[in-house]
Amino acid sequence: MATDQAPTHSELLIALDSTDWPVVLRAVGVADTLLQRAIVGDPESDELIAKLLPLAHHAKWEVRRAIASVAAHAPHAEFATVLAKLALDDNSRVRQAAEHAAVRRRDSRHASTLGKQHEERITSTLDEIEVRFGPKGRQAVKRAAEQIANTYARELYHEVINLLSPLAASAERLRKQLSDSSISPERLAHEAGRIEGRVSHIRAVLDAMRAYTQQPALSFKAENLREIVTEAVNVVRESDANKSVRVSIEVDVPASISAEVARVRLIQAMSNVLLNAVESYEGVAVSKPVIVKAERRGALVILTVEDSGCGMSAEALQDAVTLFATSKPNGTGFGLPLAVAIIESEHGGHVVLRSIKDRGTTVTITLPMHRQAERA
Repeated sequence: MATDQAPTHSELLIALDSTDWPVVLRAVGVADTLLQRAIVGDPESDELIAKLLPLAHHAKWEVRRAIASVAAHAPHAEFATVLAKLALDDNSRVRQAAEHAAVRRRDSRHASTLGKQHEERITSTLDEIEVRFGPKGRQAVKRAAEQIANTYARELYHEVINLLSPLAASAERLRKQLSDSSISPERLAHEAGRIEGRVSHIRAVLDAMRAYTQQPALSFKAENLREIVTEAVNVVRESDANKSVRVSIEVDVPASISAEVARVRLIQAMSNVLLNAVESYEGVAVSKPVIVKAERRGALVILTVEDSGCGMSAEALQDAVTLFATSKPNGTGFGLPLAVAIIESEHGGHVVLRSIKDRGTTVTITLPMHRQAERA
């Protein structure tokens, strides 16, 4: 088999039949790559599989282990039987590869429900968890992830249906009005405007969902927290420029306080918290400012965002960090949950909400000043 360029299909089939086991081993690697890109049912893929399956009985353990690796990626059902055999192989390295491949195949089927394009990333994460916590830890995390994904999908479905129902009603009214010559252009324009507004709301929900689920590459470095809070305040002021509610935000964050954070993500989290605080003043007669404070406490930084807005009941307070739960007419239900995810999951911090109906809300954010090294 030529080594300076990719072999033809015929050359690959011949190499897989070679009596020189290093040649066979290289050919298995090439076949593995091709099968990962191939569509199940492709005639050439079927020919490769027919050559690969008998190699599970090859005299060299290196070849048998390579076949187990092929089985980890190939969705073809024939490899399930091969793995069952290799799991009983005399060589421990072959058995280990077969067991690993069986787990990857099982996880791959589950991962497809979350999006096939994320399969390798999900499986890689589970592999890391297994190295750290063992097979039982892997299974526990996988079960929890599946439950979370199912809940998320179910909630998203209901939320989208709730958004589409009034949109469909508006479209039906517009259809009837178009066939009625007595309807004025103003009424038609009004109904079209309602449809446009509902489409914008759906887009906002989907954009918020994407922001919540994305996994950006995070870069942590020492940042001045006063600068971060000030930038978040500016973001809120710009986004609230056309709102009727105008409330000042007072920042009492010492310039000497810094922490190792992912700057852009923390600004996003603080912006969401501050925007919630500003919007809580709608319909409130007393307009005391939103106050942002910070203090050092040992190796921690304590940030508080205190407003004197409408406050929340105990039930509303619980819903505040629940996905899709929102009392705002145009809310998405992602703002505070995203802030909590950024602070707790990404920064290793903690968020506590306290609120009294008709008196206001205080959000307390605890952040470590220094990033702890990842455990090996």
